[in-house]
Amino acid sequence: MRPHRHRVRRAGLLDHMVARRKTDFALHAESNVLVYLIHGVTGTPAEMFYLARELARKNGWDIYTTTLPGHCTRLRDLVKTHEQDWREHVHMQLSFIRDRYEYVFVAGLSAGALLALEASTVARVDGIGVLSPTFVYDGWNTPWYDAILPFAMKVVPLPLQHLLFHIDGPPFGIKDAELQASVRDAYRPVTVLREWLNDWWAQRKAPLGTVPPTPSAASKGYPIFPLRTLTEIDRLIVRVRAQLREITTPTMILQASDDDMTSPRNASIVYDGISSEDKQVVLLDDCYHVITVDKQREVVAEHLSTFFLLQIGSKRPHQHLPTGQGSCSS
Repeated sequence: MRPHRHRVRRAGLLDHMVARRKTDFALHAESNVLVYLIHGVTGTPAEMFYLARELARKNGWDIYTTTLPGHCTRLRDLVKTHEQDWREHVHMQLSFIRDRYEYVFVAGLSAGALLALEASTVARVDGIGVLSPTFVYDGWNTPWYDAILPFAMKVVPLPLQHLLFHIDGPPFGIKDAELQASVRDAYRPVTVLREWLNDWWAQRKAPLGTVPPTPSAASKGYPIFPLRTLTEIDRLIVRVRAQLREITTPTMILQASDDDMTSPRNASIVYDGISSEDKQVVLLDDCYHVITVDKQREVVAEHLSTFFLLQIGSKRPHQHLPTGQGSCSS
């Protein structure tokens, strides 16, 4: 028997979201439940499209996928933003949501997972989805020079940190061979240079007073991690790790057991650090860091659906709950 699919529209209440960007992605099912999704730093809302669609269609929930400041435009915009900009953006949008929905859930990927955790200390949310949390870069594909990053962050002046960068390389956090090949092709130096030149030319040729075309970064993200941005991620890590004990919200943590960027140790840091009584860890096989697009994305959506429904069900004891997939410990 096929699961029930709810009718979902692109237009609705969330069109009036504060600080909304044209790359933000919203789905409306006229629900009293809202799931707020946060992509990773240097990533895009496209990382969350599948998860957004599945949560909306299967459960009839409203979904909002945000665009973090400095993203989906040009690299120079990213290096001008700070972790405080990302946090304040999330706080502002969650405040808008909280006034309009009975139940609010927030889920984030990688550094977006840290923003989700931090947001729960300033806004009332009913559940958190922590996807591939990033506290320690200790995955099997961590570059050798990662060990000198703390030193570089301290000795290189902030105004010069945008001149040093890490170029993302295979497997790009993705195990799926076809998708990985697509990203590899998009991130080839020649391809990146051509697209940057096209973006620059399109901006120059746009008539005065008009909005230039959306840059290619809106769909693919940035293939480069400037040292300046890594410094801001590090500041976010320090802040959130110090706040973990303040978190009491029900939390579902999902991470790949073979994560190429951050090992399952990161999931343990969250599980052991937060004060939530209702917390679970799920380790996924056959995928890497970007679990929202990789081979287990359906399992990710199912686990979040089940966990969030449990939180709603705790206030609605007669609501039917689906059976989750995968192995889970709490």
